[in-house]
Amino acid sequence: MSDPIAAPRFVPLAELLGSGRDPRAPVAFSRTGERSFGDFVGRVAALADAIRARRAARWILFSEDSYAFAVGLFALAHAGARALVAPNRQSQTLAELAVHAEGALLDPGLGGDALARLPRLDPLEVTPAAGVTALPPLDPDQPLAELSTSGTTGPGKAVPKTLGHLEREIAVHETLFGELVGGDARMFATVSHQHLYGLLFRLLWPLASGRPFCSETFLHLEELFPRIRESGGCALVTTPVHLRRMRADSELKSLRPALRALFSSGGPLEIDVARDVVAQIGHAPLEIFGSTETGGVAFRAQRASGDSTPWRAFPGVELWLEPPDQRLGVRSPYVSHGSATREGDRQEIVMGDRAELSPEGFQLLGRADRIVKIGEKRLALPEMESHLRAHPWVADAALLAFDNQGDARVGAVVALSDSGEAALAERGRRVLGSQLADHLAGYWDRVLLPRAWRYVAELPRDAQGKSSRAALAALFDDGAERAPVLLPVLLSEQRDARSLVRELRVPSDLAFLEGHFPGHPVVAGVVQIHWLMQAASDLLGPGFRPRALEGVRFRELLLPGQVFTLELVLADDADSASWKLCDGARVFASGRLVLS
Repeated sequence: MSDPIAAPRFVPLAELLGSGRDPRAPVAFSRTGERSFGDFVGRVAALADAIRARRAARWILFSEDSYAFAVGLFALAHAGARALVAPNRQSQTLAELAVHAEGALLDPGLGGDALARLPRLDPLEVTPAAGVTALPPLDPDQPLAELSTSGTTGPGKAVPKTLGHLEREIAVHETLFGELVGGDARMFATVSHQHLYGLLFRLLWPLASGRPFCSETFLHLEELFPRIRESGGCALVTTPVHLRRMRADSELKSLRPALRALFSSGGPLEIDVARDVVAQIGHAPLEIFGSTETGGVAFRAQRASGDSTPWRAFPGVELWLEPPDQRLGVRSPYVSHGSATREGDRQEIVMGDRAELSPEGFQLLGRADRIVKIGEKRLALPEMESHLRAHPWVADAALLAFDNQGDARVGAVVALSDSGEAALAERGRRVLGSQLADHLAGYWDRVLLPRAWRYVAELPRDAQGKSSRAALAALFDDGAERAPVLLPVLLSEQRDARSLVRELRVPSDLAFLEGHFPGHPVVAGVVQIHWLMQAASDLLGPGFRPRALEGVRFRELLLPGQVFTLELVLADDADSASWKLCDGARVFASGRLVLS
């Protein structure tokens, strides 16, 4: 009988691969099995050798799989190279990073011609080094990675991080939250590890603390919830957007015995959502406030009753208010993009968030860069958004200011509730906008009210649940309101080299619904096939050649507003792919795509 695996202990990231941790200890898990610490060390060692052999210092790093990303990140660190962490897999994003890169660590099939000049490696393709059980310690002060900001208030920018910035922060997470989570917990996440919040909570903290993390992202609550129930004890790293969906699911309360902690970041969580979650699982989500530049700044768990709970600064973080807008100033060992202070590794930066300090912590008052001047009057966009969301026709909303021939104007992007969709169908766009404006006129002068309205099924959001200003502004481009809607709304996506799974919604104003059929609109089969072909092109590349469709069956009507999943799986011999459009066990269409 083999000896039991020793209980995990917290190890600084710089010493992780030389720590002597049991090689049998699980590091990551997925539907296909577990990855051990021994496998992790062997793969990092082999990939580091391959990186050194190519003599490239700056590498693009992107993988959908968290374990593959971890192998790539630590291999770059041990090779003395730097990771340019791609915020997404889009070809233009990778092409822009390629200008500054000398190599690429990517999932197969990404990048295309834009990366043709770069040496590229699949993080999991290199055969693990045999007999390697430990690697030398790393220098915590060495440049490790460049992360991209979300672009919620303007263009994104690259933010450098050393290993020390990251390991100091996760050491605080362990001190504050480790006992709550438990040493034997498994870590699940709905957020991407390609951004700082997911990188820290989903990947680096579990690695340092010895808690296995899920290397894949489950798109549906129907997939995620059973795995949480079966985990024996876990924590979930998520966002307010996902928590809004979860609190409305009757199965959430079934997670109570297994779900020890919920972490949320990407924006303040509405108090009613927090209270609903408390009622169902017994404890409040732990909200994390910070930014890519600052790292973690503060945290809170909202009270079940009473006023809004103040934020508490993380240990080692000093705060002040910067006049004239009372923006929050941060001095911290986690800040990586500010001005240095006399204390060496502590840098300071003034955030774009306005705040009010108190002995208990601070309250957020909205973004200073989201206070705009319209007709000589000042308007706080977050405050108006909050009142707009309170209307029964509105499920979610975002405002932005834009220039209209020299005059500042406010535009509103609104995701409608079911009653809002009904009002839109009955009254039309102009009347709907007028009545929503009347609702806001009870609080603001009419000169401040939105002059342009756009109605969408879902706000455009990135993997962190944030809406970039660029994505919102694109909705107000000339002709955007008149442009026909030809595609389903993409809610989420998961892919690897051989499969693509998209969660989609049929827009109520889909152009293809007109005339098909009057009074009873349905999505035609030819439109569903068109969406399938677009997905196949995205998975297989623009050069893919379909030869035939076989076994096609349209089993149920696909209607406006329906949320559905498009699944496409390549066969082992790569000469065909099975596909289906479904909602759980309910199948709308299915078949087989034969490839040339």
